[in-house]
Amino acid sequence: MRRKRQEYYPEKESVNLFVVLGFLVFGFYFLNYPFKFISIPEFVSNYDSWIIFAGGVLLIFGVINYFQAKRR
Repeated sequence: MRRKRQEYYPEKESVNLFVVLGFLVFGFYFLNYPFKFISIPEFVSNYDSWIIFAGGVLLIFGVINYFQAKRR
């Protein structure tokens, strides 16, 4: 009886570019928010609470993915 060949290399997972860009945009926005390195236009400031809410949701998803990746 032959054994199955073991795979030593993990499968390549495709990274969704939009999710990565979303994390980067919200991360830079959160870094800029208290220190005001770059002036933010008024039309973006009108949606400030929604941006912070979406950033919080993305951070929670990032933590969940981090813990799921550690289990594998």
